Amino acid sequence: MKNTVKKAIAFALALVMVLALTACGSAKPTEPTAAPSAAPDAEPTAAPEAAPTAEPAPEAKEQTASFRKTKIGVALYFDSGYYPANVRTYLGALGEAMNLEFVYTVLTQTDEAANLTKIQELIAAGAEGIILTLDMGTPTILQECASANVYVAGFLCDFNTSFNMSYDDVFKNPTFLGTASDGPCGDDLRAGYDFFDSLMEYNERHADEPIRHIAMVTFPAWAFPVQQVFVQQFTEKIDEYNKTAETPIVLDPLNEAVDVLPFTPLDSTYFSKHEGIDAIFCFADGYTFVYPTMVSTGINGAIKLFCAGYGESSDQNFGSKGNGTFQQETVSAIEAVIYPVVMLVNKLNGVSFPDQPAEAERVSCFSIIVNSDEDMDAFVNHSFYITGNLDDALYSAEQVANMTAVANPDATYADLVSIMDQMTIEYIHK
Repeated sequence: MKNTVKKAIAFALALVMVLALTACGSAKPTEPTAAPSAAPDAEPTAAPEAAPTAEPAPEAKEQTASFRKTKIGVALYFDSGYYPANVRTYLGALGEAMNLEFVYTVLTQTDEAANLTKIQELIAAGAEGIILTLDMGTPTILQECASANVYVAGFLCDFNTSFNMSYDDVFKNPTFLGTASDGPCGDDLRAGYDFFDSLMEYNERHADEPIRHIAMVTFPAWAFPVQQVFVQQFTEKIDEYNKTAETPIVLDPLNEAVDVLPFTPLDSTYFSKHEGIDAIFCFADGYTFVYPTMVSTGINGAIKLFCAGYGESSDQNFGSKGNGTFQQETVSAIEAVIYPVVMLVNKLNGVSFPDQPAEAERVSCFSIIVNSDEDMDAFVNHSFYITGNLDDALYSAEQVANMTAVANPDATYADLVSIMDQMTIEYIHK
């Protein structure tokens, strides 16, 4: 749909990469392009309504690359539901294309010592590389991996704690190869602006009954400091809007007592603290931590929910369907795992990109923002995130193999980073 990423990004640099045409002739993006990052305080600029189109890929050159057999450990922080199952499906396809074997473990979000033991078990199982999804005790984990000559790359995590508190120990550590964040990170942070845009789009579609009074929900700052940035961004946009609006939007200030969730469901007193609200803007996982309380108190349907995350079957109450509670859900594409896989495959095959940075980086993966009936229909029926159908993947295993310096001497780090900009709802619509 008309999300902020499409409005902010102007595709400027064609990817110099030899990509194979998929057997099914998919119209998914085949020539990623680099794009300038949008500054967090930049005003979104208007863009054509049509989703960007990728040029047809050239015929693939005959492959002569030989990927050596490699085992990679995958340390997920949860292992239930379709998401980790589809991660495994996608990695399985990448493994067949690049001679990789993946072994898995599940980390905890509270116990550093237990997680270190999990990593040691992956190393003992023969893993030469590890994909890490949590930034907890990372310097210690890297010490363990360095002693075993094992490389680490991240996925689903911005490694914000390490970036701010242990930069030299992590990002300058040659064992660490960088991370693909769960959404925009660093200077690209903009979820507060995205939520505001979803609010404006909702009000345009419902001009006869717009949202006029709203409140917010976040996770604690110690766990997700970026959510405080989102609150600030969202508040600034509401204040700016109200300066010229005929009917201002009332935004309740963040109530630390009930609006900040310590990873427990929303307290039912939230609604008495925020009487008369039309919608909740939840920068945390609204399906898991907010919606159940809305149901138990009978608020669902009466109050709209714009949130991060996606819950199984939430589409049945999304937009104009069901009780219409959900009006925005936001996720990051499973295909973002391409970044750590390619970085590890290059390193473990003894090659590197000609433009590879000297220090590890954290790379933004622009979000899949679902904020309309059309978006949800495309997301549920045509995104690999939901279907687990490899024909729906934004990039085939053969295309990913060609992103490596092992298979493609023309491949570059800039090309790899540029594909993270394209994992949005626009490309799922195509």
